[in-house]
Amino acid sequence: MTPAWLEPNNGFGPKGVQVRAEATDGGFVVSGTKQHVYFASSAAALLVLARTGDAPTDVDLFLVPTDAAGVTLTQKMSISSDTQYRVDFESVAVSADQRLGAAGSGWSTWESAMVDGMILAAAQANGGCEHALDITVQYSKDREQFGKALAEFQALSHNMADAKTVLDGSKVLNYEAAWARSNGAPQAAKLAAMSKLFACNGYRDTTAMAQQIFGGVGFTLEYEIQLYFRRAKQLQISWNDTRRCEDIVAAAVLDNTAA
Repeated sequence: MTPAWLEPNNGFGPKGVQVRAEATDGGFVVSGTKQHVYFASSAAALLVLARTGDAPTDVDLFLVPTDAAGVTLTQKMSISSDTQYRVDFESVAVSADQRLGAAGSGWSTWESAMVDGMILAAAQANGGCEHALDITVQYSKDREQFGKALAEFQALSHNMADAKTVLDGSKVLNYEAAWARSNGAPQAAKLAAMSKLFACNGYRDTTAMAQQIFGGVGFTLEYEIQLYFRRAKQLQISWNDTRRCEDIVAAAVLDNTAA
């Protein structure tokens, strides 16, 4: 199973869900387009967020088989060379029991699941950042220029020191968010968004710095740093992008709530 959430030209919040699920006598008819659907061709079913009313949170979750009549999968090439699909729903009939949960509960269920999603995305970002920094440090020790290793140039060593400081801070924030979620702490959603925001920004900035140290060869397929650079940017705009994470944190800060 894989979630079908995001839509062309729409945002990450509940108003971004505009695929419609119109009620019929026997269930619903789903129409619209989703994109950035990971591994859709390998999934037996899609977990589809679809709008069932006009209020912002009138969203439900539907389980739609990938081989259902009216479902079309189109593979898309992303910056990160991963497996993403555009999914078109053309009057796809689904039964009433294919709706998951109570009517109108879809967005609250998804929002809760995304707390875990953001924490895990941050952990993925930290892991990628750590490896990218490790191979960059090693390259800077091995590569010589003007008679000495790149690591001996103070400006470059300071850039790597800054990246290590950000990474270690990001790990602590990620652990705090995971602890809060595991223990049902009210600030878990805020910490999850903070962790995802900070980790993905750090991942992107660290890999961009690493590309500078590697130089031109860093963009060639023979060096793996280019893959981490591209996937850092993709992860930054996935599973709640920068602006969505900032919205969640800002709401908690400005409303003086734990959420």
